[in-house]
Amino acid sequence: MADTEEDLTKLGYKKYYGDELDIYFHPIKCTHAANCIKYLPSVFDVNNKPWIYPNGALREDGKRVVQNCPSDALRFIDKRTVH
Repeated sequence: MADTEEDLTKLGYKKYYGDELDIYFHPIKCTHAANCIKYLPSVFDVNNKPWIYPNGALREDGKRVVQNCPSDALRFIDKRTVH
């Protein structure tokens, strides 16, 4: 994804900080398909605060789940590829 932090925050996404991967969430776009919770509960857990914990799984697993969000409510910035 070619989004920047500035782009995402201007669009209304909230940032969840990780060591290698920052995950962004837009609550209005979310259709509650719950794919994120189902496929990666170590990162996405509505019973925790914050409910998104990017360090809870391998970087590539987090990216895969975010890319498969059907509503585009989730985005990420991979800190390993940012120059």
